[in-house]
Amino acid sequence: MSIDIEALVTAFLRGQTTVTDLADDRVYTDMPHKRTWPMVVVIRTGGESLYKNWLQQIELEINAYGGTHKVAYNLANACMSTMAAAMVGSHVEGVVTKVKAGAVTYSPDSESADESGHARPRYTVNATVTAHP
Repeated sequence: MSIDIEALVTAFLRGQTTVTDLADDRVYTDMPHKRTWPMVVVIRTGGESLYKNWLQQIELEINAYGGTHKVAYNLANACMSTMAAAMVGSHVEGVVTKVKAGAVTYSPDSESADESGHARPRYTVNATVTAHP
């Protein structure tokens, strides 16, 4: 039995006031067709099963988009800090045993230009989440 860690992380972030104060419930696993800023997109970039498809260690990229640099940066920090501080434990989707978050990096998104045609401010956090059903 495997676990959908992307779904677990998005559900967790949607339940954190430090994230929802900035992005409401706009935390996704895929870029939506209709986009409202700010928002977070969680993407699985790798990972492996550590024990018989039961214990999984998944690498994620958490992209925080904002209308401004400051909002995007604050949203990325909110995601990173709340995951590191409060995500370990039982959730409806599974049990998180470990979270390792990397540095917050600036990576503007030229495919999502703002009203002036500038690349949309985006900060990215790479994280590794270990979990089981």
